[in-house]
Amino acid sequence: NGDYYPAIIWCRLTCLLFFIPVKVVDRKKYVDKDKNYVFVANHQGMFDVIVMYGYVMKNFKWIMKDSLRKVPLLGVACAKTEHIFVNRTTPQKDLLRKAIKVLKGGKSMSIFAEGTRSDNGKLGRFKKGAFVIANMAQKTIIPVSIQGSYDILPKGCMCLHWSPVTLTFHAPIECKGRDSENVEYLMTETRAAIAKTLGEE
Repeated sequence: NGDYYPAIIWCRLTCLLFFIPVKVVDRKKYVDKDKNYVFVANHQGMFDVIVMYGYVMKNFKWIMKDSLRKVPLLGVACAKTEHIFVNRTTPQKDLLRKAIKVLKGGKSMSIFAEGTRSDNGKLGRFKKGAFVIANMAQKTIIPVSIQGSYDILPKGCMCLHWSPVTLTFHAPIECKGRDSENVEYLMTETRAAIAKTLGEE
């Protein structure tokens, strides 16, 4: 847990420093402290990373774009703590192997299902990666809705703005089988839970 608690403290202090209130809904209701999960969230902006790190309260690893290695402090910290970096040339089998190793080792994964930040704050199309990983590892998915972070740091903007953020945890979604139909089921159910909270059904 050497990388876990410092990350929580740093991210919570960042929210306090910029007076960003974060409301957490139903985490204790749905997240079992003795289990590990695949947390799947929507991606409104760069501040999502701070909010997830600070308030999920689970030791998890990210799957993140290789370009984030260049972000001061964050890139170095994530590289040294074994988060998984990917780019367009990363073989899928390598990504799956690394992710499954994390999950089998007792840690959770955190993945932004859209694969990139929203251009307008609206929920985008989900990619299958998170659900293929959950399917292969037979791990429970916890959908997470992030609201308000788009207004803090929209895509293409380098200036921080004030906005309250709400992090909503949804009921666990269990795997049903190990085939492609299970992947579609996981993706459909996860997106529906997030979309409902965002008012984008």
